[in-house]
Amino acid sequence: MNSAPVLQVADLAYRYGDGTVGLAGLSFAVNAGERVAVVGANGAGKSTLFHCLVGLLPASGRITVAGLNLERKTLAELRRRVGLVFQDPDDQLFCLSVAEDVAFGPRQQRLPAAEVDRRVTTALAAVGLTEVGHKPPHHLSLGQRKRAAIASVLAMQPDVLVLDEPSGHLDPRSRRELLDLLKNLDRTLLVATHDLPLVAALCQRVLVLAAGRLLADTTPEALLGNSRLLDEAGLS
Repeated sequence: MNSAPVLQVADLAYRYGDGTVGLAGLSFAVNAGERVAVVGANGAGKSTLFHCLVGLLPASGRITVAGLNLERKTLAELRRRVGLVFQDPDDQLFCLSVAEDVAFGPRQQRLPAAEVDRRVTTALAAVGLTEVGHKPPHHLSLGQRKRAAIASVLAMQPDVLVLDEPSGHLDPRSRRELLDLLKNLDRTLLVATHDLPLVAALCQRVLVLAAGRLLADTTPEALLGNSRLLDEAGLS
């Protein structure tokens, strides 16, 4: 594993229009190849953080991805480097077929057709959906749609793959398939989740958030063994 930071966040702060604090000066770094969970109760700031990482919310502070600072002029390139997979795959899949959804991002980059085809083939294979690329997304199960959404982001070859509640609402079989997929990805991962068993099985680090603050930067084992921290984070 490369130990160089691929993602650096410094003093990241955001307030919603009604004055509610979304993030309160978060600072952390993620090394290349790490799998890092972001956990906390509803409203802790997990989704807000992820939306800030791709410039969907105008936070103050500094975000750097693979040496590139988030600014207005770098926004398009930074969104390629940070691949955000939304909690609901139906927010991400909108084309007539799965393969068309996976091809959409590379085509927007005006890549050669042969390169687009190669990326689609590689991404669908990585998520185990090679055989359903021709199908409309709404013909797939929820687990398959979640994997298709991941493929659509993988096709952009991001430096960091950011997943918001990837195991939410999945049945046990689909959850196992997703976990196996994520374990086998050769990619830096940042995963927001309430699924603590998934955290323990997948991640090496955990960032614990509460009310937009970073309560702890720890390991899954240390978190699960700390009842006080679990209570403070609303994770009991």
